[in-house]
Amino acid sequence: MKSKRINLRVSDETDTLIRNKAKKANMTITDYVIKCATSKKIANYDGLKELTTQVKKLGNNLNQLLILARQGKIQTVYLDETQAELAKIHDELSKITGGR
Repeated sequence: MKSKRINLRVSDETDTLIRNKAKKANMTITDYVIKCATSKKIANYDGLKELTTQVKKLGNNLNQLLILARQGKIQTVYLDETQAELAKIHDELSKITGGR
């Protein structure tokens, strides 16, 4: 038996969208919202911004190395540190996203 009440405010557009989706699913609005709220996994991507910044910095460094190589200013590049950093970022992304 349902005994608790949850009130929320939505825009007219959101109200119309929810009502239409509930109708298409042949569900009441209450049942539709409960099903949506309880059947989907919520992912929290804390730390993703920092990892994105690290990836951008690595990308910039690689682009600079590529430019120098094309100009003939460098012949050999050792990317061991870059590979290690990318491995760390990959591990962190796996933790954040649950290994997806």
